Amino acid sequence: MGRLAERLNNIRVRVRMPGTEIEAELSARNNITMSFGESVYQFVSERFLEGALASLARLLFTGWLREYRAAIADTELNIDPNDQHDLNFRDARKEIESTGESSDGRVWLSAVGMNDFTARITRGTVRELREREFVARVREAAAALIEDYRAQVRELKKRHYG
Repeated sequence: MGRLAERLNNIRVRVRMPGTEIEAELSARNNITMSFGESVYQFVSERFLEGALASLARLLFTGWLREYRAAIADTELNIDPNDQHDLNFRDARKEIESTGESSDGRVWLSAVGMNDFTARITRGTVRELREREFVARVREAAAALIEDYRAQVRELKKRHYG
């Protein structure tokens, strides 16, 4: 593995949802972990968690993108669009709709262009799952979302660049 690929794989971003004791971390490109302050999980609703997950996803992606650009800046690579073809690719990438769902269907995530995130959590989940079980479901859904996005980007690259 090249130095750049290794550096990208080693990006680690940790964020906290403003005004809460809910944190998330992204590492190894698609490994998501989440933690709650003491007694936070048992007192939140699914509706609140939906908003929290969407906010955390935005924060994580923004942080990852910042680290990605910093890693690229240390190389000779140019990731900026050079012509209309590149601009068309970038615009199409912004429109990719990706989704991910936990194996039990309780946690569902979606994104448009990895900027506009939505989360849905089945009602009763907080009551029925312990915190670590919920976090495991979030991890599954997030990994599926990221993989769906990456697969669609690969297909888009094939269509645009052959």
